[in-house]
Amino acid sequence: MSPRTGRARGRFIVLEGLDGAGTTTQSHRLAGLLRQAGREVHVTAEPSSGPVGALVRQVLTRRVGGPPGAEGFDAGALALLFAADRLDHVAAEVEPKLATGSDVVSDRYVLSSLAYQAVTCGDVGWVEALNGRALAPDVTLFLEVDARTALGRRFAATSEREIFEVPELQRKVARAYLAGIERLRAAGQRVQIVDGAASIEAVGEALLQALEVIGPA
Repeated sequence: MSPRTGRARGRFIVLEGLDGAGTTTQSHRLAGLLRQAGREVHVTAEPSSGPVGALVRQVLTRRVGGPPGAEGFDAGALALLFAADRLDHVAAEVEPKLATGSDVVSDRYVLSSLAYQAVTCGDVGWVEALNGRALAPDVTLFLEVDARTALGRRFAATSEREIFEVPELQRKVARAYLAGIERLRAAGQRVQIVDGAASIEAVGEALLQALEVIGPA
C-alpha cells in the first residue's frame, strides 16, 4: 500500500519491440482497455520528456551529432544518456504515479537498451550494468514482429528517419531483443512475448491476456 494514499501501488507495465512493431499504438490502446476495466493508468515513453530524454531525441533524429569529422554520435555516450534518462524518468514520473495507485504503461524501457545499445556498443554486459539500478517492471510485453514488417510499417507511417532505422541494423536488433529477453528472465523478471504481426485489435486482446500473469495490484 502507498503510505501517502493508503491505496495499492500501481503496476509498472512496459511494451517493447522493434521500430514499427506498434509499441506506441498498443501502449495507448492497452491504457484505454485498462481504464475500461476501472484502472487508473498513466502512459509514458522513453526517451522521456525530461531534459536528458530531450537530448536523446535530438541525437536519434540527427539534430545533435558527434564532433567534427566523426561518423555520428558515440554509441557508448548514447548508451549512457539512455541509462541516465531512465533513472530520471523513473524518479520524476514513473515512481510518483505508481505510488498513487496508477498503473504506468511505458513505451520502451531497459529491454530496448539491451537490444539497440548492445548492438551498437558491442558489449551487452556493460549496457546491462549501466541499467542495473533501473526499477524492474512488473511485466515487460514484447511485440514480436520481423524486421522487414516493422520497418515497412514505420516507413509507411512517417517520412522521418531515426539513426537506428536501417534494415541490416534492425535485423541485428531483432536478434538482440531475443537475447535480452533471456537475460531479463534469467534475472527473475517477467517477460511475455505477444504476436505483434496480428491485427491491432487482436494484439490488444493478447496484451490483456498476458497481463493476467501478474494479476491486479
